Amino acid sequence: MENKKSIEYTCGCCNETRRTKQKYTKYPYEISVGKIFCDKIGDEMLTVTNPFSGEKYRLTGIEESIYSIIMGAQFMPHYMTSPTLQKDVRKGLDWFRANNAEAYMKLLD
Repeated sequence: MENKKSIEYTCGCCNETRRTKQKYTKYPYEISVGKIFCDKIGDEMLTVTNPFSGEKYRLTGIEESIYSIIMGAQFMPHYMTSPTLQKDVRKGLDWFRANNAEAYMKLLD
């Protein structure tokens, strides 16, 4: 299992360099692929709703950015025939299982 540490990123809303308070395994994508947003106070929790079950879960900015990539890839018209999109989804799902299994079960399983 990969060691968990803070993730450093440039915020998509204020362009400041941020470091997560939570410890995670490595971000599964190039940081430039997903926009990561914070509030100016720190790591704000964002409420996300499972579109199929209606269940809600609070995610950090890092978690929400990965969730958005997963969901966005799955809604692309050519997702079922694109190995690249399927690989991106798999990377995100694996990351969630290792870093926030409860969110994975409520939002992605």
